Amino acid sequence: MSQLAFKVAQSSIRLLRPSARIVTRAAVGSGRLQNGSLQTTRFLSQRAKLQSLQLAEAPKPEFNYYEENMLLVSPSNNFLPLHDYRKDTEQLHYMHTGKTVTEQLSVMQSCLFNGNTEQAQRILVGMYQLYPQAMQEVVDVAIHNEILSGLFRAKPRPLVSEALQWYDVMENQYAIEPNSNTFAVLIGGFVNNGMQNVALALMQEMLRNGYTIHGMLLSSYLSDEDIRKIENMAKDVVNKGEDNVELASMLLGEVKSAEDNISAITGESAEQESVEHAPVTLDELAGINNKTNAYERQQLNSTNVAGIMQLKSTLESLYLNELHGYNLQVRLENDTYDAALARYREINEKRNDPLLSANTSALRRLSASWLPKLESMIEEEQQRCRVAMEGHSDKDRLKYGRYFVQLDASKMATVTILETLRLNATSNGLHSQSERQNLLNQKASGGVFASTLVSKLSKAIHNEIRFEQMKKRTNRHVFGHRLSLARLATSGKLFNMAVRRAKMREHREHSADLFLDEWGLDTRIRIGSLLVSMLLESARIPEKRDGEAEHMVPAFHHKLEFLNGRRHGLVYPSSTLRELFKSDSSSHSVTARHLPMLVPPRPWMTYNSGGYLTRDEPCMRINDGSEQLRLLKHASNEDRLSTVLAGLDALGMTRWAINRPVFEAIRKVWNAGREIAEIPASSYNEPEPVKPADYDDNPKARIKHHLETREWMNGRANQHSQRCDCNYKIEIAQAFMNHPMYFPHNMDFRGRAYPIPPHFNHLGNDMCRGLLTFHEGRPLTERGMHWLKIHLANLFGKDKMSHDERIAFVEENKAKIMAAADDPIPAAFLNDEPGAVRPWWLDAESPWQALAACIEYTEAVRSPDPAAYISHLHIHQDGTCNGLQHYAAMGRDSKGAHEVNLAMSDRPQDVYSGILRVAERYVNEDAELGVEEALQLKDRLTRKIVKQTVMTNVYGVTLMGAKEQIIARLREVKDENGVHVFDIMNLSKLALYLAKKIFASLGEMFTHAQETQNWLNESARRISSSMTRAALADTIKMAADARKSSARLRSAVKQAKAAGETLDCDEVLELWPDLGPGAMRRKRLDTLADKPMTPVAWTTPLGMTVLQPYRKMVTRRVATNLQNINVHDVNMPAQINSQKQKTAFPPNFVHSLDASHMVLSAIECKVAGLVFASVHDSYWTHACDVDKMNSILREQFVKMHKQPIMANVKAEFEQRYSDHMVPIVVWDYVNSFSFEKNGELKGSQKRLSKSGHEKQAEQIEADLARKHIESSDEAEGVLGGTDDLVQMQIEVNDQKLAESMEVVDLTTIELIDPAQDLFGAARQADLIAYTLSVNGNRIKDERRALMKTYRERVSQLRKYMTQAAKKTAPSKEDKIKLCAADQAAVDSEEVTHGTLLKYIEKIKAERDKLIDGLDEKYPVKFDRSIAISISQRDDKEQLEQLETLIKQGKLAGRLVKGHKFTELTFDDLPAQGDFDIEQVLRSPYFFS
Repeated sequence: MSQLAFKVAQSSIRLLRPSARIVTRAAVGSGRLQNGSLQTTRFLSQRAKLQSLQLAEAPKPEFNYYEENMLLVSPSNNFLPLHDYRKDTEQLHYMHTGKTVTEQLSVMQSCLFNGNTEQAQRILVGMYQLYPQAMQEVVDVAIHNEILSGLFRAKPRPLVSEALQWYDVMENQYAIEPNSNTFAVLIGGFVNNGMQNVALALMQEMLRNGYTIHGMLLSSYLSDEDIRKIENMAKDVVNKGEDNVELASMLLGEVKSAEDNISAITGESAEQESVEHAPVTLDELAGINNKTNAYERQQLNSTNVAGIMQLKSTLESLYLNELHGYNLQVRLENDTYDAALARYREINEKRNDPLLSANTSALRRLSASWLPKLESMIEEEQQRCRVAMEGHSDKDRLKYGRYFVQLDASKMATVTILETLRLNATSNGLHSQSERQNLLNQKASGGVFASTLVSKLSKAIHNEIRFEQMKKRTNRHVFGHRLSLARLATSGKLFNMAVRRAKMREHREHSADLFLDEWGLDTRIRIGSLLVSMLLESARIPEKRDGEAEHMVPAFHHKLEFLNGRRHGLVYPSSTLRELFKSDSSSHSVTARHLPMLVPPRPWMTYNSGGYLTRDEPCMRINDGSEQLRLLKHASNEDRLSTVLAGLDALGMTRWAINRPVFEAIRKVWNAGREIAEIPASSYNEPEPVKPADYDDNPKARIKHHLETREWMNGRANQHSQRCDCNYKIEIAQAFMNHPMYFPHNMDFRGRAYPIPPHFNHLGNDMCRGLLTFHEGRPLTERGMHWLKIHLANLFGKDKMSHDERIAFVEENKAKIMAAADDPIPAAFLNDEPGAVRPWWLDAESPWQALAACIEYTEAVRSPDPAAYISHLHIHQDGTCNGLQHYAAMGRDSKGAHEVNLAMSDRPQDVYSGILRVAERYVNEDAELGVEEALQLKDRLTRKIVKQTVMTNVYGVTLMGAKEQIIARLREVKDENGVHVFDIMNLSKLALYLAKKIFASLGEMFTHAQETQNWLNESARRISSSMTRAALADTIKMAADARKSSARLRSAVKQAKAAGETLDCDEVLELWPDLGPGAMRRKRLDTLADKPMTPVAWTTPLGMTVLQPYRKMVTRRVATNLQNINVHDVNMPAQINSQKQKTAFPPNFVHSLDASHMVLSAIECKVAGLVFASVHDSYWTHACDVDKMNSILREQFVKMHKQPIMANVKAEFEQRYSDHMVPIVVWDYVNSFSFEKNGELKGSQKRLSKSGHEKQAEQIEADLARKHIESSDEAEGVLGGTDDLVQMQIEVNDQKLAESMEVVDLTTIELIDPAQDLFGAARQADLIAYTLSVNGNRIKDERRALMKTYRERVSQLRKYMTQAAKKTAPSKEDKIKLCAADQAAVDSEEVTHGTLLKYIEKIKAERDKLIDGLDEKYPVKFDRSIAISISQRDDKEQLEQLETLIKQGKLAGRLVKGHKFTELTFDDLPAQGDFDIEQVLRSPYFFS
């Protein structure tokens, strides 16, 4: 709005001025506005001229098609900046108040939810007054739209007058421009209150402001009922022929167009309103088997665990076939907890029904029995919260009560039960490996950490509240718009980047940017702990002990246990409950909202708009923390994510189907309960290790038994976990048998794409991939048959053969292939009958995928025309150690390029076998020397043992990580009798030895990759320990001011104490203001100033900014009724984890390149009409399209690597961190030593102290640099130490050194630059110091001689004066003792007593002049000397050289350690090789 105000009649409304208070309900009634609606209409029409002029003057954005359609981003200085917490108003606000602005605004949101609009307005106005800067930066129009919407929803009557007032205030007072949502709220509100004229006037104003009717209809603030009323209003205007007929006709046209669009997509009539259906009931479930399906549902022996039961119930919607397409998808996304609640109620109603007991598991019946009491307890607490909200009497309950009442008690109880069961079923998914091991070793009760349970439960409750709100805020037009975007994506038009960017801009303009509340830490933890406490009290389970009657006992227990020396709260199930779900690993529990989709996903139009149909989630998998989310939102608003989001859409639009023959084979194996091809057995058959006879007496035997037992227990737990996971996959596959599937994708912070459905997708294991085929089939063609054979051979591990050899392998085994297709699982083998032959396809590296390929090949060969056979199988093209491929390409490394198949060759190179050969050479050499580890490993190494370590080395695996990988591989090595070859006691030692040899082999074969990796490591180390110049200056000033204030305060206290007085608070604050308001924030800033805070960030070739999230999280303790809970405070600025930033950067950087190549390829394949899928560096398409895909893969790889990627990163670092300073350790060459007269050193071992000569600012900077270095865990090296002023203690040959000293002419000396000649400069500094020392000695000697001479002259003259006074002639001897000048003065006729005194003064002045002249004759100061400081980081060789020269007596100085900040610079990049990147285009095995 402009600065004009609403001049409605005075009798109808009083408008707020910028300084006015909000008008309360009593002040202005909504009915008064209706009387003034005519004046309002007239006024709105008068504004039109001014707004039209303003819009006409607004420049139109230029459109450059070429730039809009680019995929790769050209290097530029316009990179996305990182925020500085020292300047971040919101974070400073949190540090000061303990709450974020959004968190405080959530209180306002809760007031609106509970109908208290007056309090909501007061909160918002109050926050504007208290925190104007923070509110200006954080609050946008979405907050004000919430206020407007709340005013129209107010009870008992809508506050329409206050809404119009606020509409004026939001712009005039708070400078908030309205958007389409604002107009939607206003227009819908006025229409609902019968004020059509005002609504039409506002609609005209909306159009003049550049918003459209289409955008208004897409507002989530309008329900279908609101839109129907608006439509009826337009129909009335048209029918009556009133003013605004044209506007009304335009509105009707938009509504009809949207309805037609929905009907075209969903196949429904426009009159059908709702897409929601009631949850599935038990009666419906009972009739499932009577329904006819295209695929008859088969019996599966599913695991009876909580997660599986919940999943099966969720999937029933797919079997019922009541709905189709988009409506069925919406039902799946909505039914998660509603269906569970309905099932619980049905169970409780029919608890005495015998049929119920037969068809419902004991665990489900038990958990349903907890619902009534838990629901009742929650309702009672909600009522207490409402009382507290009305009377404000219980402030502690009021803090969380506002949010606790926002979800129905029954839904909250259901969520609590399901989440607690899921999380308590196992601890495997909730603890780290070390924590799990401690739980196992200490024989703890299992269960889950209370902090984890509380956090996850409160998050589930919060998400459900948000989801309920989002379900209410939608309409058919929003739904239809999402579908139309999906249809645009499936047509391929959205992969024209010019079209996409235009649509994304349009979407941002019309998107319903809702304000979603944010719960603070205290709120989340208190609500979660309250619900856990209620469940602990309400959940009971029947238990019967020997000789006792059955009685009810708690189903869960809470206790404290010590783990790793720290006390942890654990919530664990009772022994009876553990028996019900055994060792259920339902950390993998499925929610219906994370199943595959039945329809194409919503295209990603913004950072949080895409994927599933009914909810908005970020496109990036972000852990708790606002830093990455803020950066992602910023990038989205600046249109920097278009290419990446297009890539996610390209992957998500691929339609999948279930491979029925493979599924049938898997079902047979599953029901048989045998362990075959990654399907775990139904029971763990490994015998438990037997305690050895010498267990008590032999420590080694005891340790070995302990290790074997731990391995057995882990194996048993893992076997059941894998069985449950496999059960999930099979259940989902069976449910989707008659439906197409889509996998919506998101990405991690590096840009790597992942399917959102976590349990069943093409990134899964071999069984998942074997179960999936493309839904779309294409003719195989002759070339397709060629690639199908190669693919089949690859699955049998023949990928290192030439293409011709792979085809020959298939031809040779054609009979076996067809036999596998005809009878994959022979009954004799399945039943383990004697003499049964193991199926040939089970020997493949990927057996289920191999079976799918065998079936496809067999059906094609048997078809009348194999080339015309319609193939659905996905054919893979895999890279060769893709990380090394990127390193070789970046460095143009010919040798490395050859090893990883970038260069042309006759057959594929096997990098893993190459590393194996080098490692074997090292091991054999050590074996000849008698090394024990080498002797055990000799002739036993295999490609499989080294492969994982080689593959992950380029991605940053540490030595210890590699050791763990090799331990697992060595443990798999068995002899022909199935006995482990390597003793479990020696595994750790052998694995560590072998890991070192593999690392050495990699360094030998890939020298350039190692150099590039080192450059990336070093750059990340410098960045992560740096800080900006401004921050450094502010910190130094802050510390200096604090020292001065502290000194003033100490002095004042001392004076007051001496006077017997005390200082009052005002006097203390005047002397030291930092102790006043904001002292806590300043203290936190002071603490953070000592720590490195700068993360590593870079821009990928696609323009996506990658920010490494590794920080040392701040912990906050929250007191609850359950226990004190420590949680990570993600809103508090936290120190960088410098070590993790350094080690993770090289692999993350390569992953970002890998992801960029994948996105480029995905988009190009989609544009070319290919069906495409990707598993990171493995690319899939139809057999007939492999040649096209191969060309695209190579072209995009070359296109990307033709850019100077490393040079771009270095240039970005130099610009992004141009104002950063990095702390370094320096060794100053100091030679302030004195010499004896003979030139020997004097006091050469004297301890030096620089601090006395430094200024205060230099001291503060040095202390800060030292703290930064210590905080970043930087290794000090051989010259290290912790003291800030450490002198190297070096034995020196003083006599030899003295002989080499000589005096130099300081007036003519030409100084040597240390950068050009370090030794010459140090030697020159020694000579200068020696000369100054010698000159000092000369001055002392000559001064002493002068003083003696003149003292004697004065003495003789005074004696002469005495004799003259007595008139006694001096003897001849006395006269001879006078010098010639003095003798002349004595012989003068005019000599008197007075003249002699003046003469004595004259010779004293002469003496002083001579003494003063000694400083010029023998200089003891030299101002032109150049300081010699050697950086321990950059000049290690020179530092060692100086140390050697000092030891040899060639230098006289000493090296003194110090710290300082210096400008952040980066080393030169490693030199590139001569590899021609164009060779990749012709390499047959680059991907094969």
